Amino acid sequence: MIIFVDGIDGSGKTTLIGHLAAALNRSGAEAVVSSPLWRYLPTIAAAEQFACWVVSTTGLDVAEALITAMIDRLDDLRDLSVAQDHVHLVDRGPKTVYASARAHAYERRTAIEPLRERLATSVRALTDVHPCVAIELGDGVEALRTALPRLTSSQTVTPGYLGYLHALATEMHTFGDWPSLPTQRLDISMSTESNCAAILESLRLPSPRNGRADVGAGVSANRRDWRT
Repeated sequence: MIIFVDGIDGSGKTTLIGHLAAALNRSGAEAVVSSPLWRYLPTIAAAEQFACWVVSTTGLDVAEALITAMIDRLDDLRDLSVAQDHVHLVDRGPKTVYASARAHAYERRTAIEPLRERLATSVRALTDVHPCVAIELGDGVEALRTALPRLTSSQTVTPGYLGYLHALATEMHTFGDWPSLPTQRLDISMSTESNCAAILESLRLPSPRNGRADVGAGVSANRRDWRT
């Protein structure tokens, strides 16, 4: 099973993934945290280089590189053994990556539409082979109210980055759920522990208290309920 964790910068994706992986591993389900997206960007060798790369690269080039990297990442996930009884946790799903690409491309958003079709094709190919869901932390613009204080307390938020954050939040809000991916939206003002429990309950995944369950058993049964 593959769980994509979506949300704007500062929404708590990395923290949620860490807690969720720990909860699953304590319960006997093997959680695997997938490689970060930057590893699929050929011009970057370390996470610390990402910000400099963005600043020194045109918005359209950044957008195209992000989508291409996500396609490569999805193809790698598709090649996973179907027999593996693992839960793969992925930081940034198709929705977040595409919204980020549109925010970077700005006035040249229409230029990345062909890549969107390729991305959608890769998502469909993946969901044909593996059960997949998306977890979204917050709802774009509303999430930014909580995320921005977190970001400003831990790093310098330049005017350019602030503009990008607003654009990303708007794109996340207006885009809706990614087609073919059942989506559960969480309240980022809730504790990480509460959100972890909500995910485990919705997917009928094992939790530290209820023991082992069939991985992904709740995906098909609850598919309609997820599209909110």
